[in-house]
Amino acid sequence: MTTGGYPPPQQDPRATGGHPGGAPSYGATPPDYTQQFPQYGAPQNGSPQYGAPQYGTPQYGTPQNGSPQFGAPQYGAPQYGAPQGGGFGGPGFPGPDPNFGTGTPGELLPRLGARIIDGLIVGIPMGILSAIMIIASGGSGFVNFFMTVVSGVVAFGYWTYMESARGATVGKKLLGLSVAGPAGGNPTLEQAAKRNAFVALQILTGVPLLGFLAGLLSLAAYIGIAVTIEQDGNKQGFHDKFAGGTRVRKS
Repeated sequence: MTTGGYPPPQQDPRATGGHPGGAPSYGATPPDYTQQFPQYGAPQNGSPQYGAPQYGTPQYGTPQNGSPQFGAPQYGAPQYGAPQGGGFGGPGFPGPDPNFGTGTPGELLPRLGARIIDGLIVGIPMGILSAIMIIASGGSGFVNFFMTVVSGVVAFGYWTYMESARGATVGKKLLGLSVAGPAGGNPTLEQAAKRNAFVALQILTGVPLLGFLAGLLSLAAYIGIAVTIEQDGNKQGFHDKFAGGTRVRKS
């Protein structure tokens, strides 16, 4: 039967259980829609799946050929804490003093000659002054003792100051000698004082009895210095070693 000239609508046989013209029969098998629509999560041919590694696609954290990895040492790159070129004496690492130990050690005879010249430079003026003071005082024993002490102080101060401030006394300069400290350069005031401590024995020569003993000690010091200078390869006397390693060298 037609309605208004139009044919009746056709029904999908699957919706009626295989009965095109009516309602589906009771107990008919429902249509399988999974054959027409893909399921969620089911792998499809040619479709990349979520989380699955793809061929040729780099994964996070996966080492790639030729790619440096985080924390891996690279060839040619300096590592933290590794010693760099330059070694000892490079920047921030200062080297030994180039003046230390240079020059030829001073021999005994020139050093003795310099000591005699300096003794005359100090002794002659002080001797003249002492004679004047003693004569003016009428031969006072106290004046004699006082001038002996002053002469010893002046002699000790002369050698100590000249070696620490100038690097050489007048006698050493005349004979081409100089004094170097343990680390090179001029010795310090303390080092020069230790080196010439035996000269200070002259201060005690004006004391009765004690002055005789001081004279013997002074003579023994000169002999000991001469012997140790000759026996030492660097020409260092025991007074040089007592001062920490001072040395006399040819300028």
